[in-house]
Amino acid sequence: MANPVPLDPAIHSSTRVRPSPELSIAANQQVLPVVVHEFAQLSVEFPLVFLKHAETGQFQAVALLGLAEGENLMLQDGKWLGATLPGALQMSPFKLLMLDPNGERVTVGIDPESPMVSETEGEKLFDEAGELTEFMQNRRKGLEEYYQNGQVTRAFVSLLVEKDLLVSQTLNMDIDGEKIKVDGIYLVSEAKLRELSDEDILDLNRRGFLQAIHAHLISLRQANRLARIRVDRKSGGPTILGL
Repeated sequence: MANPVPLDPAIHSSTRVRPSPELSIAANQQVLPVVVHEFAQLSVEFPLVFLKHAETGQFQAVALLGLAEGENLMLQDGKWLGATLPGALQMSPFKLLMLDPNGERVTVGIDPESPMVSETEGEKLFDEAGELTEFMQNRRKGLEEYYQNGQVTRAFVSLLVEKDLLVSQTLNMDIDGEKIKVDGIYLVSEAKLRELSDEDILDLNRRGFLQAIHAHLISLRQANRLARIRVDRKSGGPTILGL
């Protein structure tokens, strides 16, 4: 999201937002950030992997949507091909903005350049008294829940790093004679997972992280699904969404 600004009734009194997500913003996104609470549902849609930031060294959980940079195979003619839309897209054009370094005080921000934002169409954000409309109150509630889920996800990823469970992996595929290589991704090592102590496994289970790890590992087979979509698209045939 480019340069979100805080919502302000003095500035956004007439601003409206079209309720349907504008998916074109993700047309060239090979990956999307995901939260741990989505893992089980998204694991049957596309691979869930981890990326390491080149500068900070921090890891992030993402959904792999394409097999090449700038490729999103889950979008076709402006329509989402999957059964579930990741929360990162559902939140658009809003984002919670931190007002302090600890993230204890937040406010709702909006992307003024989003195609979802209008002065004439969609749901109003503020009523005549300058208070949030019911639509915007619901959106804020969803944003706060997603933000909290993001905090849990950061704790989950930090624990994976602490326990040295993430390993670098290159995805090599041969799709109709075309050699495809997706590198820079990290996966949970099943071998290292088996080496954890009973206490560590119980801790993962208590925190709901063990289920997320299993969902991540199961999701990796969806790379073949992306490959089939890619073949269908290149051949001009219908997209097949079977497992």
